[in-house]
Amino acid sequence: MGVGKNAPENEIKKEYRKLALKYHPDRAPEDKKKEYEEKFKEISQAYRILSDKEKRAQYDQYGQTFENGSPFGRGFSQGDFRSFYDAFGGEDIFEDLGFGRIFEEIFGFGSRSQGAKTPVGQDIAIDLEIDLEDAFSGVKKEVELSEFVVCPVCRGKGGESLEKCSRCQGSGYEQKRRQTPFGVFLEQRSCSECYGRGEAPEKPCPKCHGETRVKENKKIAIAIPAGIDDSQTLKIAERGNAGQYGGETGDLYANIHLRPHQYFRRQGDNLYYDLTVNFTQAALGDKIEIPSIDGERLRLKVPSGTQSGALMELTGRGMPRLYGRRRGSMIVRVRVEVPKKLSRQQKKLIEELKKVI
Repeated sequence: MGVGKNAPENEIKKEYRKLALKYHPDRAPEDKKKEYEEKFKEISQAYRILSDKEKRAQYDQYGQTFENGSPFGRGFSQGDFRSFYDAFGGEDIFEDLGFGRIFEEIFGFGSRSQGAKTPVGQDIAIDLEIDLEDAFSGVKKEVELSEFVVCPVCRGKGGESLEKCSRCQGSGYEQKRRQTPFGVFLEQRSCSECYGRGEAPEKPCPKCHGETRVKENKKIAIAIPAGIDDSQTLKIAERGNAGQYGGETGDLYANIHLRPHQYFRRQGDNLYYDLTVNFTQAALGDKIEIPSIDGERLRLKVPSGTQSGALMELTGRGMPRLYGRRRGSMIVRVRVEVPKKLSRQQKKLIEELKKVI
């Protein structure tokens, strides 16, 4: 690869990326395909050795023979393509070079490799409006859904007298030949006739017509935990649409929305309450009764000299933390109300007060 014996890993990777792109077989001129293939194999093998600390140490000691003979005389292996896949950070380079998913389908790279899979049921998403009190204490809400369920007549079999699928011969797979720059490969996918089951009914079910599921209106109860906040989403596993042909059932997602409250405004686990007091209460102080989220009436002491906009915190009187025991705080914001109209006596008293302040 043209790097020194003590070259660091990032230098080795950089040199490999440059050479691998240069000598990739798919970029070879027609008269140099063989030459490019051999060079690509050599580069890939060298990179696998030099990027592995243990193999690199063995190579330094024994040379190429440490892997039971020269590794360069064989055909393409999964390792050649795995080196290319890893060095370029996964599947994106394949898209750039026009290979699409071919390496995934052939070698199972990445998370999208294909298999004989039955169709998975679709997820369902709903919106639920609840009151702040419901979010405080937790509540069960009954909702009606129109969803696909397993056919109650054939119980998801699709019909009677299940027989080996004639298309895939019971394997659940279909094979497709694909021409690639590296030769012809056989690609396996779920059978389009039995959808991966390997069997199909001789007589389709009269209710679901062989689809294995039917649509029904169902009522389900959703448990909303105490502490849930606005715009949070609950996932109820396997309460979505049933999958076809024995496939997995989807999930149900409930998006929670809190209705505006008469008194409180929520921020996280804290509740904000606006308390209006008159000039006398703010100046002299007072004890004022205020509501709380749990229904208890609280006696709040307003100190003398309280200014408009002052905040008073009542610890542990806010919302419960989701799936926790502690509660947030209730924050009381004081607003001093100045009267717009005064009687003669009130004006006289304020004028007297003005002289001594």
